[in-house]
Amino acid sequence: MLGGANTVGTAIALYLLTGVVSPRVALTLVYAVGLTIVVFVTPRYVFGTRASWRRRLLLALWYVGTYVVGLGVISLLHDVVSAPRIVVVLGTVAVTAPLGFIGGRVLVARRD
Repeated sequence: MLGGANTVGTAIALYLLTGVVSPRVALTLVYAVGLTIVVFVTPRYVFGTRASWRRRLLLALWYVGTYVVGLGVISLLHDVVSAPRIVVVLGTVAVTAPLGFIGGRVLVARRD
């Protein structure tokens, strides 16, 4: 549930920011805040585990990779397709949110 709330919050923040700055700057700001959440909150509250700092670092690196993918989606939707702002935001979140979840699941989730 926390992961879903984070995704919705990210989409809203990204949409609002893209109204005042470029989509790339907006994504950068959102991801800078999100990186803190990913490292300190995601392992414990999303996946119910206490991840080592090594695992958290790997998750942070995965998150940076996801950010780069997001920049690619923005380039495609905003620059190439000239999609409306809502499509750029929702398309970016639709691609990056599952990648973030997969990274968390693989890197910090419990191995039961």
